[in-house]
Amino acid sequence: MNIAFFDFDGTISRGDSLFKFVAFARGRWRLYLGLLSRFWILLLYSVGIISNTRAKQALMRYFFAGMEREAFLDICARFLPTLESMLKPSAIARLEWHKARGDAVVLVSASFEEYLKPLCEKLGIECIATKLAVVRGENGSGENGAGKNVDSGAESVLDSLARNGTKSSYFLNGYFATPNCYGAQKAIRIKARYDLAKYDEIYAYGDSKGDREMLALATHAFYKNFK
Repeated sequence: MNIAFFDFDGTISRGDSLFKFVAFARGRWRLYLGLLSRFWILLLYSVGIISNTRAKQALMRYFFAGMEREAFLDICARFLPTLESMLKPSAIARLEWHKARGDAVVLVSASFEEYLKPLCEKLGIECIATKLAVVRGENGSGENGAGKNVDSGAESVLDSLARNGTKSSYFLNGYFATPNCYGAQKAIRIKARYDLAKYDEIYAYGDSKGDREMLALATHAFYKNFK
């Protein structure tokens, strides 16, 4: 049995999905204003002073902290046609080639699971991505203003509340529930989910330095393969 791992931004998609998502969710002018007001963060990231994780969390706090989780997930679902319009036909053809052979196919991305998962479900592939944290309380402030994080390990709490008909408000706080799925974390997340020794051939597709560790896992690595 074989397995194939695909990066998303720049590999399967044309351009960066995060800025497209922010423009979709908050409006283009709000995006421009936010990037301008956080220009110093982007500058520090570009020269290597702060990490990719810290830069992304700063932007997500600015744009989405305090948004109700269900409202955010609704936006993510409505973003699907925009994501589909970004897909590279050559990349999707390769993805479908793997599926036709019976290979396991996995999207591995530093972008957010919340808006990538609907696309992965439509494509019939698995998803490994960064997940956003939520807090319980009012407008993301949490109980008594302190906030109570509900991370990936506590996702079953949300599911349980839904099954039991219990209503409670959860809000984004702009932080991550999982480590940022970038660089070494891609390889870590892959190996945590899959026993790679069970696969005869491992394919990986990427386009940036954030994919290097994932590409290193592969028996067949492809860098900037799709136009």
